[in-house]
Amino acid sequence: MAQANLAFADDLTRHAVYIERLKSGQVRKFAPFLREIDRRLREILTRGGLTAIEHARMEAMLREVDGVLAATLSKYTGALDDDLRALAAYEGEFVGGMLAEHGYRANVPTAGQLWTAASSQPLAAGKGKLLAGFIGEWSQAERERVAGAIRLGVAEGQTTAQIVQAVRGTKAAGYADGVLAISARKTEAVVRTAVAHVSASARHETYADNADILAGYMWSATLDQRTSDTCRALDGRIFQFGNGPLPPAHVNCRSSTTPVLKDEWKALTKGAKRSSMDGPVDAGTTYYDWLKRQPAAFQDEVIGPTRGKLLRDGGLSSKRFAELQLDRRWQPLTLEEMRRLEPKAFKRAGLGD
Repeated sequence: MAQANLAFADDLTRHAVYIERLKSGQVRKFAPFLREIDRRLREILTRGGLTAIEHARMEAMLREVDGVLAATLSKYTGALDDDLRALAAYEGEFVGGMLAEHGYRANVPTAGQLWTAASSQPLAAGKGKLLAGFIGEWSQAERERVAGAIRLGVAEGQTTAQIVQAVRGTKAAGYADGVLAISARKTEAVVRTAVAHVSASARHETYADNADILAGYMWSATLDQRTSDTCRALDGRIFQFGNGPLPPAHVNCRSSTTPVLKDEWKALTKGAKRSSMDGPVDAGTTYYDWLKRQPAAFQDEVIGPTRGKLLRDGGLSSKRFAELQLDRRWQPLTLEEMRRLEPKAFKRAGLGD
């Protein structure tokens, strides 16, 4: 039986830290573009009174606003595209280097092949959209959000100062209560998700190009209380190439993957570790293995009191408990759906009829 090479765990843990830092760095790159949008919009909005202006004049102003937004966001997405292409190539080199360091002769797809894989793989986090569509939808939504705030302000008879404030936010709130602050938060989510997608897709393409030694990949979630229902249940599951989901499972997903060796290429795994919020744990530990060792109050906080009691008292293995969390389309099951599948476990936990 194929197994995940847990000796890779340290390499991948360190790399996960790098990816999270890269996400933060990409988010910070939006700041100057946001300042440029702020400056240009204030120029346009304060050029003349906005209250009760005639329809034709307002629409002309909104077209100018939209042009500024479109041009500035296009510059940012162009720079982001360049960085994501570079990331795809880097991920291939990283996987190839990691395999080589552990004594395996590795193939690395070309940068073009890796980018094609990343740009043609649908995002589960984007409801099946491709990367370009996922980013494009965000850009269009930001343009519409700003225009909508201005149009609404004019329709309600707000003063120019009030409309500018609605767009920029208030100084007292550190400008965190305006439309542009929403844009900043939305941008962060989109960028972090795009980076995770490119990283996972390029990594997967490199795994698949080494199918002579690798049988598939294992889902690896972050062991803390912020991990989503879906990623908790997928943690530790092994999939063949082309037959399973890939991160990101949702917006802001922090999961990654680990290569799975064929039996004839097994490596020593003794002593390998993976990170958790309370320190290193054995690399073979799954999310629910880890959660079972946490205090009851923490378990209830993370998965809710009913699921927490089922985990503690239902007599289910960590693996079976994880299997009960998702359906065949990797969507979370309700408690009633879980109860129909494992009524005896609910009864053992004192949760049955």
